[in-house]
Amino acid sequence: MKTRLLEKLELIEKERKTLLEKLAGFDDEKLNEKPKPDKWSVLQVMNHLIKSEKLSVVYIKRKVNGNSDLKRTSFKSKINAFLLRIGLLLPLKLKAPANVSDLPDYDTFENVKANWDKTREMFLSIIIEMPDEMLEKDVFKHPSIGEMNIVGAVDFFDSHFKHHRKQIYSLLK
Repeated sequence: MKTRLLEKLELIEKERKTLLEKLAGFDDEKLNEKPKPDKWSVLQVMNHLIKSEKLSVVYIKRKVNGNSDLKRTSFKSKINAFLLRIGLLLPLKLKAPANVSDLPDYDTFENVKANWDKTREMFLSIIIEMPDEMLEKDVFKHPSIGEMNIVGAVDFFDSHFKHHRKQIYSLLK
């Protein structure tokens, strides 16, 4: 199961790197440009993704390191994770929680890329080091749907990225 999880993470990472390669061709001014004062720029969207992933990674790491009271993932949790994935893939506009919406007005592409690279490396190392028996334990908590296992977390990272990738591309037009 861990092998499939790592393969999926590798595919997600490949998509992220493809996006970063495309964005590297734009200057920081363009990437910080907001379509409207109350809308996010490309780098703000990326910072939102990073904050979301970083907070998730910190939570998962804490749960994995203090693993004595982890529950086995329930069928309901798996259904909720699936519904979250579907919801993020639909063209719905969702309000982001405040802790992942406080974003800098200006940033540089290189800084954002470095922060995202570091966050993804941390996530990968957690999965590699995670004991197999923890793969079906609730180690992640999404603010809207609650607890899920590491597979649900990877699916969330994937669908959340894809949801915002569309937004990023539309901002560049």
